[in-house]
Amino acid sequence: MKKKKLLVTILAGLGVVFLALIILSFDVSLETEVAVIPVGGVISPGAVEASPSTVQDHIREARSKGVKGFLFQINSPGGTVVASRQLENVINSVEELTVCQFQDYAASGAYWAASACDKIVTDPLTMTGGIGVAASYLEYSEHMEEEGIQYVRLVGGDLKDMGTPYRDLTEEERELFERMLDQTHTDFMEAVAENRNITDETLEEISRGHVITGSEAKEYGIVDYLGGREEAKKIFEETFNETVELQEYRREPGLIDILFGAKEKETVLEEISKSTKYDLPELYSLS
Repeated sequence: MKKKKLLVTILAGLGVVFLALIILSFDVSLETEVAVIPVGGVISPGAVEASPSTVQDHIREARSKGVKGFLFQINSPGGTVVASRQLENVINSVEELTVCQFQDYAASGAYWAASACDKIVTDPLTMTGGIGVAASYLEYSEHMEEEGIQYVRLVGGDLKDMGTPYRDLTEEERELFERMLDQTHTDFMEAVAENRNITDETLEEISRGHVITGSEAKEYGIVDYLGGREEAKKIFEETFNETVELQEYRREPGLIDILFGAKEKETVLEEISKSTKYDLPELYSLS
């Protein structure tokens, strides 16, 4: 009888070891996995981390591995209008729980995109807000006149050179630019109002284009929590009532990025203006 009990005990022990080996061989995690996707630098189509297509690729990859939520770590001053709107659409389309964690800055177009998250966590000193649109360019016509330089204007279409630095804007051109700015600003405000469900009074106050601190953003209700990565992780754990493992999904810059592009501190429009005939106004800049 004792031998049988001993044999049963040995077999049970071997069974536990065998089960553990199976779990390890299949790399099964006992924790709920949440994907961490960084959004760093200027939001633009060609950015290393902050392009909508890169973020979308990370989401697809994470979903294929069965993640239950997404943590977007945002450290961006904004970017181009279309890319910022596209990034908002990408985040908005995620069915799983989404949390945005702001780092040093998450302003302008970066806040536009982040407003689509279910929850937003920010450091008290993060620079955020910036719900506005700016257009600017340098106008050299007076200096050219002093230097005896004449701008010879040859265009097909009377508005083709609108925004050239070699002459001042006409009233019609200024009105056209302002109309585009107003439309973009309106779309920006409407997206934030819908995503964050804020009052008209609050929207009017925060949509003047200025940046605010994370603490002020919390008072206005445009973010939900003050804190950092741990606070963001806690949101997932309290929602799922499970221990959460954060798994990073990051695209490393390639050789072409290093040599020719991937400049986090410069907007795409600044790069384009260096290779174009005119220093075009930064109309589509949300940074």
